[in-house]
Amino acid sequence: MNVSRRALLGGMWTAGAMLASSSVWAEEVITRTASVQGVGVPKGVVQILYNENPLGPSPKALKAATTALGAGNRYPLLDTIGLVRQLHKLYGIPFNGPDNANDLKALFEALGSSPILLGVGSTELLRAVALAYGLEGGEFVEATPGYTEIGNDAQEMFGSKIKRVKIPLTEDYRHDTEAMARAVTPKTRLVIVTNPNNPTGTALTAQQITRLADSLDPRILLVIDEAYIDFATDSGVRSMTDLALTRPNVLVTRTFSKIHGLAGMRMGYALASLPVIRKLRPFTMGLIGSNGPAVAAAQASLTDQDFLMRSKEVALQARAQLMAKLPAYGLTPIASQSNFVWVAVKKDCTELVSRLARQGVLIAGGQRWDLPNYVRISVGQPAEMEAFFAAMDTKA
Repeated sequence: MNVSRRALLGGMWTAGAMLASSSVWAEEVITRTASVQGVGVPKGVVQILYNENPLGPSPKALKAATTALGAGNRYPLLDTIGLVRQLHKLYGIPFNGPDNANDLKALFEALGSSPILLGVGSTELLRAVALAYGLEGGEFVEATPGYTEIGNDAQEMFGSKIKRVKIPLTEDYRHDTEAMARAVTPKTRLVIVTNPNNPTGTALTAQQITRLADSLDPRILLVIDEAYIDFATDSGVRSMTDLALTRPNVLVTRTFSKIHGLAGMRMGYALASLPVIRKLRPFTMGLIGSNGPAVAAAQASLTDQDFLMRSKEVALQARAQLMAKLPAYGLTPIASQSNFVWVAVKKDCTELVSRLARQGVLIAGGQRWDLPNYVRISVGQPAEMEAFFAAMDTKA
């Protein structure tokens, strides 16, 4: 069973659903958990479920978004172009538009020739890929278990016109790039990689991804979803935006939802060759889909390096805790390059997920990936991680 972000947030096979059926907010919530106040959740809820940033947004982003609300009656066209310009600078790409807003035609022409495309989160961009490359049918090669937004969307919209070729992960839970390359046929339209992978948290090196790209015919688009790349620490694992900007058939998607802590504001972007961007653009909302506070928050967050460093530090600390302590509970954590850890459970995880939920601790059960003997645990702030381990110690 493959589940999209929309289904996840809707509650399919989540701890939240189990919570509701188990008298969620009953007196069983232990004192140590009940005293925890996370960002953006009710007191007593330890939500280490959706791979969110437990710190919340950057203070600079919050201030910018609040200020932008005052202009909520205006379309944020110029601010949106400003964000694109900012991303150009970040990636060392010249922006050919004027420095002021006096010549709107020139600004829009510069935007139309940009290799960067904004989206309502990276979700909109992945859906645009499904639409643009699924219309004529064909085969999509993807990893399993993995993040299957594109395949899900294409199958939902085009049905049997789309054949999804699902390649099992390697024994160490990584994309099997050699098997993916072998699975390519004349009907293949897309090869999809999530790096680091969701739900396993494992990552491919730049060399492995480049080798996969080298093996593909230029007519086949290699999609690299990098929602979690900012948390990667292994040598050789890095963003492949340079590949996207120098190859005709590589697309990289990025999001402000994770390390930037803007999951609730929905802002993402893609980088690719101009022909790929132009193929996708009609399937997005474009400038009219921009949200003023989200644009302002994204712009401010890009400048707050201290916050981004702190976000990574908190994630790495919590990740290290999970890796070190979970084996004592008879669980096997898989080495992660993300802000969550994929954990093997010796039996069906339902009892564990439900027991934690009764204590206000929400984690993701593996049923959503048809792997009930696994759970996915996101990182939290120190107090949240302490509450998680306290709940693990409590037979509630």
